[in-house]
Amino acid sequence: MTARGTNLPRVKKQNEALIKEIIYKYGPISRSKIAEMLSLTPPTITTNVSSLIERGLVYEFAAEDSDVEERSLGRKPIKINFIQDARYAVGVEMNPYQTAICMLDLRGNEQISMKYPPMKGLYVEEMDTLARNIDKLISESGVDPEKILGVGMGLPGFVESKVGILRESFKTEWNNKNIARDLSRRLDIPVLIENNARARAIGEEMFGKTLRPDSFAYYLISYGIACPLFVKNRMITGENASAGEAGHMVVDINGPKCETCGHNGCLEEMASERAILKKCKAAVNDGVATMLTELCPDTGELTMKDVLMAEECNDAYVVKVMEEAVMYLGVTLANIINLISPPLVIVDGYIMKVKRNRRQLLEETKKHIFGLNDQEIEIEFIDFNPLTGARGGAALAIKQFFIKE
Repeated sequence: MTARGTNLPRVKKQNEALIKEIIYKYGPISRSKIAEMLSLTPPTITTNVSSLIERGLVYEFAAEDSDVEERSLGRKPIKINFIQDARYAVGVEMNPYQTAICMLDLRGNEQISMKYPPMKGLYVEEMDTLARNIDKLISESGVDPEKILGVGMGLPGFVESKVGILRESFKTEWNNKNIARDLSRRLDIPVLIENNARARAIGEEMFGKTLRPDSFAYYLISYGIACPLFVKNRMITGENASAGEAGHMVVDINGPKCETCGHNGCLEEMASERAILKKCKAAVNDGVATMLTELCPDTGELTMKDVLMAEECNDAYVVKVMEEAVMYLGVTLANIINLISPPLVIVDGYIMKVKRNRRQLLEETKKHIFGLNDQEIEIEFIDFNPLTGARGGAALAIKQFFIKE
């Protein structure tokens, strides 16, 4: 742990934030272990922990015999952990397929959730609908509104999270709008927005099944493609908040022009769900993809679920499209690994529900990895969940409005 605290009274808030971060990541944990990890004195730890206990945020208990990390005079150490239902956060993800909303406690346990189809109205109308649905979710949850930290929202595109503005997205009506301010005014609670891939990565950092390393990459394959990076517990955002936009890495200079960035042959134009659906719709219209034609003769209704079903039924055209897409995804992932060498890559994508796509991605990636990376880097696939993005939004709110407050 590289973070270091200080005993100066004027930075008590900073010390408390560091202590909360340690408890959140490593709890249950003893006071002495916190002091050791942060290089703070025991009295400083005791003062801050006592304050957290008084505010009903943490509790203490005697460690079990099997869980004792250190003893003092033969006594079991007292350990500390958060009271998971002391606070709640609302998470939202809006993408081209749906808007998902959920409420989670401090440890990521779901209290309530909802989803609704994408809307195509004016910005004000859509914002009003979103606010009403969040209000409804909070009301139906039965949670005391005073316990709600705020709302974290993930949006595809270029997001300036510090000022709450969505600069560029598939929802052109929302471009250059101050989403955080406008939603906060409607709800009367704090709102934070972030790129949805980064929000998902934060959700995995905080709610993952296992403790995540200090550095990892999160490879999101969806309507768009992105790969946000955690390095030494910090999200890399870049100078203009566009770091991690792997979808706009050029993988074929002679490829088709990207609808989003305007470049030829970027990864999104070759391997995103949008690109795959575009090719498959054209094939159905041309009478090429036999299985897809049977599953969904109306191309306006064609979904990735239909495409994956046709792939698993060995439709020759669809299999070829998917193999080409996964090839580009694997080469790109290998380039990312060669550049930054993260110890872990988490892969999140609906198309990875199909086992052969997973196998091919691993094969293509390892084929192009340099040096010892193929032996030292773990690639983990997470199961598809339509609420993953909303959970990431809630994690964002917990991190900003609770741990760092």
